Amino acid sequence: MNPLVLQELGREESFDPLTLSPSAPLTQAQFYGDWQESLGREVRRFVILDGAEVVAYFQLIKYHLFGKKSYYYIPYGPVVKEFSKPLLALLRTELSLLAKKNNIIFTRLDFTPAGQSDKEKKLLRGFFTKSALATYSSPYFQPRSEWFLKLDKTEEELLKEMHKGTRYSIHLAGRKGVTTEIVTEDFGKYFETFYELMAVTAKRNGFNLHSKNYYQNIFKNLRSDNAYLGLAKYGEKVLVIKLVIRYGEVASCIFSGSSDDHRELRPTYLVQWDIIKQAKNMGHAYYSFGGISSGGSHRSWAGLTVFKKNFGGEEIKHSEFFDLVAQPLWYGLYNLRKMLKNHS
Repeated sequence: MNPLVLQELGREESFDPLTLSPSAPLTQAQFYGDWQESLGREVRRFVILDGAEVVAYFQLIKYHLFGKKSYYYIPYGPVVKEFSKPLLALLRTELSLLAKKNNIIFTRLDFTPAGQSDKEKKLLRGFFTKSALATYSSPYFQPRSEWFLKLDKTEEELLKEMHKGTRYSIHLAGRKGVTTEIVTEDFGKYFETFYELMAVTAKRNGFNLHSKNYYQNIFKNLRSDNAYLGLAKYGEKVLVIKLVIRYGEVASCIFSGSSDDHRELRPTYLVQWDIIKQAKNMGHAYYSFGGISSGGSHRSWAGLTVFKKNFGGEEIKHSEFFDLVAQPLWYGLYNLRKMLKNHS
């Protein structure tokens, strides 16, 4: 058996987690890392080799905290071929060295697809620190539960498995004159409308947006092979825009904005159905509605969670967060700050 080796990749070297898992998360796609770099964040890409064979991929992103302190996060990663003690031991050793060299407080790991079984959780706790629940809440950390819809059925079967109210709303929107459009190019010309609708949605539902620059950078880097938009209109007025990212077997709706006008026409239901059909027609095996509330988490997502679940599908649970602590004192202060913020 060959000893496992961690290797950092250069900017032009191939980084393709899909070779290990066709449903690898888009947060480990190379273009996702490119988006983060365009926002000024440091992104580093690594593989773990067993001889000449790649057995794990991950890209870590550096996020700044207070002062000159920072942490690393591996969103929905590392993506691993097989969960093993040697792999975890290598990660602990190499990431500890990396953190020490770069003044990093901790590195957060978010294993995919491992970390679900009791055996795997026990193994992880032997190498890393289980993250405090108070630190789960952050716009930068990925949700612990997503809602997925398998697309291996006919459109008629998919409609039949929806909640009857959802089917009614889809048909109502069509009857009342709502139209939809799928956009696969010239994404930039829709950005201002998209951002306006996102701002309206955030105000209506009481959540905060990233900076406008964050969304602009994403739109600048959209391509026809990795994204499409779904628009719902009433006359010439755009009522809803949904952004879908394509990666491997999965098409994921990552952002959605909707107007306060004509909500009685149910435009969101019709465009959601159209982007699901588009994902199926493009050959994707799954459609991801994105994060949902689960077990009392993200209570503000309750209404949105019901909306997603009523289209049919299943919950996909991700592993607990685990941290590799490099600076215990600062890590304790980070946790305390999070706990105080959650109770304020």
